[in-house]
Amino acid sequence: MKTAARRIRKSLELKVIVGIVALLAACSGTRSGGDEALTEHAVDCPATQALTLQSCTAQLPVGYGSLPSKPLEWGATRAGALYFGRLVCPNGGLAMTERAETRPELSAEGTEAWEVRCPGDPTPRTWYATPRRCGNPCPPDGLRVIAQPALQRYLASVAAFEAADIQLALQRIDEAVALAPPNELLTLWKGTMLEQSGRPLEAVPYYEAAVRMNPDEPAHKLFLARAQRAAGHEPPYRAAIDDLLAKLPTGHPLVPELQCLKAELLNKDGKTAEAHALAATACQAGHADCCPER
Repeated sequence: MKTAARRIRKSLELKVIVGIVALLAACSGTRSGGDEALTEHAVDCPATQALTLQSCTAQLPVGYGSLPSKPLEWGATRAGALYFGRLVCPNGGLAMTERAETRPELSAEGTEAWEVRCPGDPTPRTWYATPRRCGNPCPPDGLRVIAQPALQRYLASVAAFEAADIQLALQRIDEAVALAPPNELLTLWKGTMLEQSGRPLEAVPYYEAAVRMNPDEPAHKLFLARAQRAAGHEPPYRAAIDDLLAKLPTGHPLVPELQCLKAELLNKDGKTAEAHALAATACQAGHADCCPER
């Protein structure tokens, strides 16, 4: 059985982060050939581009965004997904959004319906939006929008990290944090960089913050557990692995890795038969670290 502690684990972080990176790259102004003309002529309103922490402090109109007659107005590139991809909930978690079923009466007016849900909130709220007009770019209900300058520095941090310039990557993410409301995306990315550059003890508080911001995401808890183990904090690591295995359904994509990590702990505790059985289960589920070396 391979030792999972020796792995450079990027796959889980990529699942959580890369999709957001692709979305926000478009949001920051990156253009592809097929969309170049559309992007150039349908850019964000100046007010949306210049959003800062101080931009949305004024009280919004009553019913703003919650009624088709009072839709959100911001003027976005390539439809509203880019704007909604930047929403930060009051506790710092990124809002989970989905385009609602289009209704004929809304389409005729160029208005879209979106379902918006904050982490920890079981019930989504419906927002109405008109991304084809330039108006008030601020979201209702205490949410914030990540500023474009912060997104640009975040993407610069990702690029620097991929180029192995850790110092520049950390500098850029600190600049992004200074320009944005505290949020899950930037916090998780800084923790990831610190852990993967051999500084797990420094990564722990960032992962803890990401868990608080989005308690619905079990991957954040696994990232935290791994950093705690690497930092020598084995009791909370053990507790986290047991808790996640107890709560996640059998078919959850994290379960095979969790089983493999648990098998390591069982083997360490001298429970060899249990360890081998669990490792075999993880291997059969496709987690190669628990497969016998050949």
